Amino acid sequence: MDELRFLIETYLDYQKDRIRLQNRLRSLPAEVREQSFLGELLATAFHLERRTKSRIEQLVESDPLYSKYLKYQKGVGKLLAGYLIGWLARERDFKIFGVVEKVGERTYKRKYQKKIVTLKLPPYAKVLEENLKDKPKYVRVWMPPVMEVAENPSDLHKYCGVAPKSRKKRGEQTDFNPRVKTLMWKIFRQFVMSKNKGEWTRIYEATKKEYAERCPEPEKGSKKLKVHLTTKNIVMRKFLTNLWLVYRWQRNLPTTEPYPAKLGHTILKPFIETEDGVKYLRPEDFYPRA
Repeated sequence: MDELRFLIETYLDYQKDRIRLQNRLRSLPAEVREQSFLGELLATAFHLERRTKSRIEQLVESDPLYSKYLKYQKGVGKLLAGYLIGWLARERDFKIFGVVEKVGERTYKRKYQKKIVTLKLPPYAKVLEENLKDKPKYVRVWMPPVMEVAENPSDLHKYCGVAPKSRKKRGEQTDFNPRVKTLMWKIFRQFVMSKNKGEWTRIYEATKKEYAERCPEPEKGSKKLKVHLTTKNIVMRKFLTNLWLVYRWQRNLPTTEPYPAKLGHTILKPFIETEDGVKYLRPEDFYPRA
Protein backbone atom coordinates (compact mmCIF):
# COMPACT_ATOMS: atom_id res chain seq x y z
CA MET A 1 0.00 0.00 0.00
CA ASP A 2 1.19 3.50 -0.83
CA GLU A 3 2.58 5.41 2.19
CA LEU A 4 0.15 8.31 1.83
CA ARG A 5 -2.87 6.02 1.58
CA PHE A 6 -1.61 3.99 4.57
CA LEU A 7 -1.14 7.14 6.67
CA ILE A 8 -4.61 8.42 5.81
CA GLU A 9 -6.20 5.16 6.96
CA THR A 10 -4.00 5.25 10.09
CA TYR A 11 -4.86 8.89 10.80
CA LEU A 12 -8.58 8.15 10.67
CA ASP A 13 -8.09 5.20 13.04
CA TYR A 14 -6.07 7.36 15.47
CA GLN A 15 -8.75 10.05 15.31
CA LYS A 16 -11.53 7.59 16.15
CA ASP A 17 -9.49 6.10 19.02
CA ARG A 18 -8.73 9.56 20.43
CA ILE A 19 -12.41 10.57 20.30
CA ARG A 20 -13.45 7.31 22.00
CA LEU A 21 -10.81 7.86 24.69
CA GLN A 22 -11.99 11.42 25.30
CA ASN A 23 -15.60 10.27 25.64
CA ARG A 24 -14.60 7.56 28.12
CA LEU A 25 -12.60 10.01 30.19
CA ARG A 26 -15.56 12.41 30.33
CA SER A 27 -17.70 9.64 31.80
CA LEU A 28 -15.31 9.16 34.74
CA PRO A 29 -15.59 10.99 38.07
CA ALA A 30 -13.43 14.13 38.18
CA GLU A 31 -11.03 12.70 40.81
CA VAL A 32 -10.35 9.66 38.59
CA ARG A 33 -10.21 11.62 35.32
CA GLU A 34 -7.55 13.97 36.68
CA GLN A 35 -5.05 11.20 37.39
CA SER A 36 -1.76 11.92 35.62
CA PHE A 37 -1.58 8.55 33.83
CA LEU A 38 -4.97 9.04 32.17
CA GLY A 39 -3.90 12.51 31.09
CA GLU A 40 -0.76 11.02 29.58
CA LEU A 41 -2.86 8.52 27.62
CA LEU A 42 -4.90 11.33 26.06
CA ALA A 43 -1.76 13.39 25.37
CA THR A 44 -0.19 10.37 23.61
CA ALA A 45 -3.33 9.92 21.49
CA PHE A 46 -3.21 13.59 20.44
CA HIS A 47 0.53 13.30 19.72
CA LEU A 48 0.13 10.27 17.42
CA GLU A 49 -2.71 11.98 15.58
CA ARG A 50 -0.74 15.21 15.07
CA ARG A 51 2.44 13.38 13.98
CA THR A 52 0.53 11.40 11.38
CA LYS A 53 -1.24 14.52 10.11
CA SER A 54 2.13 16.33 9.83
CA ARG A 55 3.60 13.50 7.74
CA ILE A 56 0.53 13.45 5.46
CA GLU A 57 0.93 17.19 4.85
CA GLN A 58 4.64 16.72 4.04
CA LEU A 59 3.86 14.07 1.42
CA VAL A 60 1.06 16.16 -0.07
CA GLU A 61 3.27 19.23 -0.58
CA SER A 62 5.47 17.36 -3.06
CA ASP A 63 2.57 16.01 -5.14
CA PRO A 64 1.97 18.04 -8.36
CA LEU A 65 -1.80 17.61 -8.08
CA TYR A 66 -1.59 19.63 -4.86
CA SER A 67 1.20 22.06 -5.71
CA LYS A 68 -0.21 22.96 -9.14
CA TYR A 69 -3.94 22.73 -8.47
CA LEU A 70 -5.46 21.77 -5.10
CA LYS A 71 -3.29 24.28 -3.26
CA TYR A 72 -5.24 27.02 -5.05
CA GLN A 73 -8.74 25.70 -4.27
CA LYS A 74 -10.08 27.70 -1.32
CA GLY A 75 -11.59 25.35 1.24
CA VAL A 76 -9.28 22.43 0.42
CA GLY A 77 -6.45 22.28 2.95
CA LYS A 78 -3.49 19.91 2.95
CA LEU A 79 -5.29 17.20 4.91
CA LEU A 80 -8.36 17.15 2.66
CA ALA A 81 -6.04 17.26 -0.36
CA GLY A 82 -4.21 14.27 1.13
CA TYR A 83 -7.48 12.33 1.29
CA LEU A 84 -8.25 13.16 -2.35
CA ILE A 85 -4.77 12.24 -3.59
CA GLY A 86 -4.48 9.12 -1.44
CA TRP A 87 -7.87 7.68 -2.37
CA LEU A 88 -8.22 8.86 -5.97
CA ALA A 89 -4.72 9.46 -7.39
CA ARG A 90 -2.61 6.62 -5.97
CA GLU A 91 -2.35 2.92 -6.75
CA ARG A 92 -4.52 0.62 -4.63
CA ASP A 93 -3.33 -2.56 -2.89
CA PHE A 94 -5.91 -4.12 -0.58
CA LYS A 95 -7.48 -7.34 0.68
CA ILE A 96 -11.08 -8.40 0.11
CA PHE A 97 -12.29 -10.52 3.00
CA GLY A 98 -15.31 -12.79 3.25
CA VAL A 99 -14.42 -14.72 0.09
CA VAL A 100 -16.13 -18.11 0.01
CA GLU A 101 -14.84 -19.62 -3.23
CA LYS A 102 -13.47 -18.87 -6.68
CA VAL A 103 -16.01 -19.58 -9.43
CA GLY A 104 -14.21 -18.26 -12.51
CA GLU A 105 -11.54 -15.96 -13.89
CA ARG A 106 -11.52 -12.89 -11.60
CA THR A 107 -14.85 -14.04 -10.17
CA TYR A 108 -15.54 -15.06 -6.57
CA LYS A 109 -18.41 -15.83 -4.24
CA ARG A 110 -18.31 -13.56 -1.20
CA LYS A 111 -20.32 -13.26 1.99
CA TYR A 112 -21.87 -9.81 2.32
CA GLN A 113 -24.32 -8.95 5.12
CA LYS A 114 -25.30 -12.60 5.65
CA LYS A 115 -25.81 -13.09 1.89
CA ILE A 116 -23.62 -14.79 -0.71
CA VAL A 117 -22.99 -12.41 -3.60
CA THR A 118 -20.90 -12.60 -6.77
CA LEU A 119 -17.74 -10.48 -6.88
CA LYS A 120 -16.32 -9.87 -10.36
CA LEU A 121 -13.05 -7.94 -10.50
CA PRO A 122 -12.58 -5.40 -13.31
CA PRO A 123 -10.14 -6.26 -16.14
CA TYR A 124 -7.50 -3.78 -14.91
CA ALA A 125 -7.30 -5.46 -11.46
CA LYS A 126 -4.40 -7.81 -10.68
CA VAL A 127 -4.81 -10.61 -8.15
CA LEU A 128 -1.64 -10.61 -6.05
CA GLU A 129 -2.61 -13.30 -3.55
CA GLU A 130 -5.43 -15.76 -2.90
CA ASN A 131 -6.05 -17.36 0.47
CA LEU A 132 -9.07 -19.61 0.01
CA LYS A 133 -8.10 -22.41 2.43
CA ASP A 134 -7.17 -20.88 5.78
CA LYS A 135 -9.36 -18.44 7.71
CA PRO A 136 -9.80 -15.58 7.28
CA LYS A 137 -10.23 -16.18 3.55
CA TYR A 138 -9.31 -13.26 1.34
CA VAL A 139 -8.09 -12.09 -2.05
CA ARG A 140 -5.36 -9.46 -2.26
CA VAL A 141 -5.83 -7.14 -5.23
CA TRP A 142 -3.85 -4.37 -6.94
CA MET A 143 -5.60 -1.67 -8.97
CA PRO A 144 -4.40 1.51 -10.74
CA PRO A 145 -5.44 4.94 -9.39
CA VAL A 146 -9.18 5.62 -9.56
CA MET A 147 -8.76 8.69 -11.79
CA GLU A 148 -6.60 6.71 -14.18
CA VAL A 149 -9.17 3.97 -14.80
CA ALA A 150 -12.16 6.35 -14.73
CA GLU A 151 -12.60 6.85 -18.48
CA ASN A 152 -14.95 9.78 -18.00
CA PRO A 153 -16.03 12.09 -15.15
CA SER A 154 -19.27 10.12 -14.65
CA ASP A 155 -17.26 7.05 -13.58
CA LEU A 156 -15.54 9.17 -10.93
CA HIS A 157 -18.84 10.68 -9.77
CA LYS A 158 -20.25 7.18 -9.29
CA TYR A 159 -17.20 5.97 -7.33
CA CYS A 160 -17.38 9.02 -5.04
CA GLY A 161 -21.10 8.63 -4.36
CA VAL A 162 -22.29 11.92 -5.88
CA ALA A 163 -23.93 10.54 -9.02
CA PRO A 164 -27.75 10.70 -9.12
CA LYS A 165 -29.37 7.99 -6.95
CA SER A 166 -26.07 7.04 -5.28
CA ARG A 167 -27.31 5.69 -1.98
CA LYS A 168 -27.05 2.54 0.10
CA LYS A 169 -29.68 -0.13 -0.41
CA ARG A 170 -30.28 -2.65 2.31
CA GLY A 171 -28.78 -6.04 1.53
CA GLU A 172 -26.97 -4.83 -1.60
CA GLN A 173 -23.34 -3.94 -2.18
CA THR A 174 -22.76 -0.25 -2.74
CA ASP A 175 -21.36 0.88 -6.08
CA PHE A 176 -19.44 3.73 -4.41
CA ASN A 177 -16.72 4.11 -1.79
CA PRO A 178 -18.42 5.14 1.49
CA ARG A 179 -15.29 6.81 2.85
CA VAL A 180 -14.87 8.92 -0.27
CA LYS A 181 -18.55 9.85 -0.17
CA THR A 182 -17.99 11.10 3.39
CA LEU A 183 -14.98 13.05 2.12
CA MET A 184 -17.24 14.77 -0.43
CA TRP A 185 -19.38 15.97 2.48
CA LYS A 186 -16.33 17.30 4.34
CA ILE A 187 -15.08 19.26 1.33
CA PHE A 188 -18.56 20.59 0.57
CA ARG A 189 -18.90 21.82 4.16
CA GLN A 190 -15.66 23.74 3.75
CA PHE A 191 -17.00 25.42 0.60
CA VAL A 192 -20.21 26.41 2.42
CA MET A 193 -18.98 27.21 5.94
CA SER A 194 -15.42 28.47 5.41
CA LYS A 195 -14.85 32.07 6.50
CA ASN A 196 -12.33 32.42 3.67
CA LYS A 197 -14.97 32.22 0.93
CA GLY A 198 -13.75 31.60 -2.59
CA GLU A 199 -14.95 30.71 -6.06
CA TRP A 200 -16.48 27.38 -4.97
CA THR A 201 -18.64 29.23 -2.43
CA ARG A 202 -19.89 31.50 -5.21
CA ILE A 203 -20.57 28.47 -7.42
CA TYR A 204 -22.51 26.81 -4.59
CA GLU A 205 -24.66 29.89 -3.96
CA ALA A 206 -25.41 30.39 -7.68
CA THR A 207 -26.18 26.68 -8.18
CA LYS A 208 -28.47 26.58 -5.15
CA LYS A 209 -30.42 29.63 -6.30
CA GLU A 210 -30.82 28.26 -9.83
CA TYR A 211 -31.90 24.78 -8.69
CA ALA A 212 -34.31 26.14 -6.05
CA GLU A 213 -36.23 27.93 -8.81
CA ARG A 214 -36.76 24.77 -10.88
CA CYS A 215 -36.98 22.15 -8.12
CA PRO A 216 -40.48 20.63 -7.94
CA GLU A 217 -42.18 20.20 -4.60
CA PRO A 218 -41.25 16.69 -3.36
CA GLU A 219 -44.02 14.16 -2.68
CA LYS A 220 -42.62 13.71 0.80
CA GLY A 221 -39.94 15.45 2.83
CA SER A 222 -38.66 19.00 2.80
CA LYS A 223 -38.05 20.93 -0.41
CA LYS A 224 -35.37 22.94 1.41
CA LEU A 225 -33.48 19.74 2.27
CA LYS A 226 -33.89 18.38 -1.27
CA VAL A 227 -32.45 21.61 -2.70
CA HIS A 228 -29.51 21.47 -0.28
CA LEU A 229 -28.65 17.81 -0.96
CA THR A 230 -29.05 18.06 -4.72
CA THR A 231 -26.98 21.24 -4.84
CA LYS A 232 -24.25 19.48 -2.86
CA ASN A 233 -24.06 16.68 -5.42
CA ILE A 234 -24.11 19.09 -8.37
CA VAL A 235 -21.27 21.19 -6.93
CA MET A 236 -19.17 18.15 -6.00
CA ARG A 237 -19.66 16.67 -9.48
CA LYS A 238 -18.26 19.91 -10.92
CA PHE A 239 -15.36 19.79 -8.46
CA LEU A 240 -14.55 16.15 -9.29
CA THR A 241 -14.81 16.76 -13.04
CA ASN A 242 -12.21 19.52 -12.78
CA LEU A 243 -9.98 17.37 -10.57
CA TRP A 244 -10.24 14.50 -13.08
CA LEU A 245 -9.31 16.81 -15.97
CA VAL A 246 -6.27 18.29 -14.21
CA TYR A 247 -5.04 14.86 -13.09
CA ARG A 248 -5.22 13.52 -16.63
CA TRP A 249 -3.75 16.67 -18.20
CA GLN A 250 -0.76 16.37 -15.87
CA ARG A 251 -0.17 12.79 -17.03
CA ASN A 252 -1.04 13.38 -20.69
CA LEU A 253 -3.94 10.90 -20.47
CA PRO A 254 -6.92 11.11 -22.83
CA THR A 255 -9.97 13.08 -21.70
CA THR A 256 -13.56 13.04 -22.86
CA GLU A 257 -16.13 15.78 -22.99
CA PRO A 258 -18.36 15.71 -19.88
CA TYR A 259 -21.86 14.38 -20.59
CA PRO A 260 -23.67 17.70 -19.82
CA ALA A 261 -21.58 19.39 -22.54
CA LYS A 262 -23.03 16.98 -25.10
CA LEU A 263 -26.47 18.23 -24.07
CA GLY A 264 -25.47 21.81 -24.75
CA HIS A 265 -24.84 22.89 -21.16
CA THR A 266 -22.01 25.28 -20.28
CA ILE A 267 -19.20 23.41 -18.51
CA LEU A 268 -17.16 24.93 -15.69
CA LYS A 269 -13.49 24.96 -16.66
CA PRO A 270 -10.77 24.00 -14.15
CA PHE A 271 -9.43 27.07 -12.37
CA ILE A 272 -7.08 28.21 -9.63
CA GLU A 273 -7.49 31.17 -7.27
CA THR A 274 -4.51 33.45 -6.79
CA GLU A 275 -3.95 36.96 -5.47
CA ASP A 276 -4.64 38.20 -8.99
CA GLY A 277 -8.05 36.49 -9.09
CA VAL A 278 -9.42 33.41 -10.83
CA LYS A 279 -7.31 31.88 -13.59
CA TYR A 280 -8.84 29.23 -15.86
CA LEU A 281 -6.61 26.34 -16.86
CA ARG A 282 -5.95 24.60 -20.18
CA PRO A 283 -4.16 21.34 -21.08
CA GLU A 284 -1.21 23.33 -22.47
CA ASP A 285 -0.65 24.85 -19.02
CA PHE A 286 0.76 21.45 -18.08
CA TYR A 287 2.19 20.40 -21.46
CA PRO A 288 3.10 23.60 -23.37
CA ARG A 289 2.94 23.35 -27.12
CA ALA A 290 6.17 23.73 -29.05
